[in-house]
Amino acid sequence: MHVPVVVPLVLLALAVCAVGALVRPRWDGGLLLGLLAAVWTRVNGPVEGRVLHTWAPGRGFTEADLLAVAALVLAAVTLLRCLLRALRPARAGSRRRPAGAAPAGRAAAGHQGP
Repeated sequence: MHVPVVVPLVLLALAVCAVGALVRPRWDGGLLLGLLAAVWTRVNGPVEGRVLHTWAPGRGFTEADLLAVAALVLAAVTLLRCLLRALRPARAGSRRRPAGAAPAGRAAAGHQGP
């Protein structure tokens, strides 16, 4: 079986994006994961495996397509987590501080010499 070089590259990109989406969900990672899932359905021909369901002669759902389904589900969950995080109101006393703000317990003034 001859596997083009693009198949392992797409698999590697899918794996990296999936780990990134699980560890730190971001909009761009979720969108890229969804895009790579769509690309996977186009390049997985040499490694498709058994046909699980046939819609028409020569067309069907294969074992390799399960990876695209899993990636799309993970992309949807990632985007949903990002949406919920963006809609969540900021809590008083949260650990986040505005960019450039002084850490708690320190004066914002410059030099405090003798």
